[in-house]
Amino acid sequence: MIETVSYPELTVIGCMVEAGPDDPPAAIAAAWEHVFAADTGATSFAAVSLPEENGLRRDLVGFLAARATEIPAGMVRVDLAAGRYLRTVHDGPVSGIAEGFARLRAHAAANGLALGGVGLDFGHRPGLPDGRHELHLALAVQLPALA
Repeated sequence: MIETVSYPELTVIGCMVEAGPDDPPAAIAAAWEHVFAADTGATSFAAVSLPEENGLRRDLVGFLAARATEIPAGMVRVDLAAGRYLRTVHDGPVSGIAEGFARLRAHAAANGLALGGVGLDFGHRPGLPDGRHELHLALAVQLPALA
């Protein structure tokens, strides 16, 4: 099932991974290891896919935090504006997460919905076991039409 949900502003602190389209995913796994090893007390983890820059895919892997949270060494903070997202749940292997995002993109295209370029994946846990992930794609901000 795909639904539309709204989120307030979100703050994610973690490791930024910038990679080309042919780069292996090992950098993502290493970033997760760094996040899980950090003594942050975090319990809610997220992967944030950001719009590409200079031909590089940008992913922040980290944890949800309050805006005032201190940023650990080697990490960065990303503040995401409040917005609406398409959401689906993926239960199963981590390798199937990309397919879940593909379903969200297909749903947006079939329904004439413009996407905003940000993806969220809630559900990562230490060791990166298979399991439940909530997958989200931001909808583009729609400005009201002028009369």
